[in-house]
Formats: sequence, C-alpha cells, structure tokens
Amino acid sequence: MMPNSVMHTESPCLIRLILVGFLAIMAVPASFAQETTADPAASDLTREMVLSPAAIDRRACKRPVIVEDIPYTWDQLERGTEPAWLAYTNGDYAASVPVFLRLAKVGHPIAQRLMGVVYYFGQGVPVDHRTSLVWFEKAANQGCFEAFAPTAQMYERGEGTPADPGKAYAWYNIAVAHLPQGRERQDMIERREAVAAALAPAQLEGAQKRSLQFVARPVVPPDIADLPEDFFTLP
Repeated sequence: MMPNSVMHTESPCLIRLILVGFLAIMAVPASFAQETTADPAASDLTREMVLSPAAIDRRACKRPVIVEDIPYTWDQLERGTEPAWLAYTNGDYAASVPVFLRLAKVGHPIAQRLMGVVYYFGQGVPVDHRTSLVWFEKAANQGCFEAFAPTAQMYERGEGTPADPGKAYAWYNIAVAHLPQGRERQDMIERREAVAAALAPAQLEGAQKRSLQFVARPVVPPDIADLPEDFFTLP
C-alpha cells in the first residue's frame, strides 16, 4: 500500500481554483450541454471524474516544489488570472482557455488538468480525446490527485488511445492509495478490480508493480525572467 499524501494547508485562492475545476466537470455550461450529454459515455465520465472536496482538499494538484531546500511556487505566474477563471466559469472559453493553455505548457498542474477537461468536452476547442489524455496524464504524473481517475478511465475505455487495462489498473491503484477509508475509496477499488478481471496474472503483477513504484514528479515553476516577454500579453 502506498502512503497517503502529506496533509497541507491550501491558500484560499488555490481552494477556489480547485472548486472551479469541480464546476467545470460537474456543470458543463449550457452551450455545451447537448454535445456532452448526447454521448452516454461522456455523461458517465462527467460523474465518474468527480471526487468529493473532502477527498481532494488533502491532495491538491499544486504545492511548492523544493529544490536544494528552496521552495518554488506558481504564485507569481497565477497573478492576474482571476478574470480568466471568471470567464471560464461563465462559459467564455475564447477568453479563458488560452490563458490556462499557456500555464499548462510551462507545467502548471492545475492548468494541465483543466486542459484535460477542456479537450475532453470541447470547451472552445474541437473535442480531442488524445490531447485530453495527454494533459490529464501530465497532471497525474505530477501527483495531481484529480487527474488519476480520468487518466485511468480513458485508458480503460480506449479514449484517445488504444484500450490499455494495465495502465488503467495502475492509475486506479495509485488513486486508491491516496484515498482514506470510505465510500469513495471502495468505489475506486471496485473500478480497479473490474479492470483487473481483464488482465492475465503476469499483466496484473506488472500493473501492480508500476503503481507501487509511482513517484510524483512535479514540474519546477519557471522563473518569470526566463519566459518570453509577451507571455502575459498573448491572447
């Protein structure tokens, strides 16, 4: 069993960003309602991707990255993004998605997870499950708890990639290891075991080994001085 993540206190701003992420999945704006609910699998994913705030508050995507005892944070790069979050929650993807895509490209884990949502549902961009999976998995590899289950489910269902029950099992198992005892953990275990039924013993052993060896690799936030001069002004 992998150890649970270390508890830490999040800033009010980060908590708001996480809650906005929940809103993005739980309540897709009306302009996209027909597109996302017409496909039962998409509607199903909407429900399954969401874990309660009680489970998430101990496992936020973003935390300081320590390098040689020096903490690096995303705070400076997040300054001025409040209008983009407001635009996103109002369904104005033209004004918001480019902002978060820029942050995702330099490694911001919450922005990477959000890009997974954006490309899965086609929020201001064409639906692209392959790109969605890329962003979800980038966030998951950084230790972003909210990206574990979406990554597992896309591998399980073969969305954006050929179905890979081994990878699906591994990501489900990683998610299980980060959940406390309770209904949500049991639900995740049931999803993991459903995938396990499709694996041969050797495949299952390999998937278990990969999940137990998982180590989050957070991206070090870049120095603003190293970014292009127009990083904050590009549309």
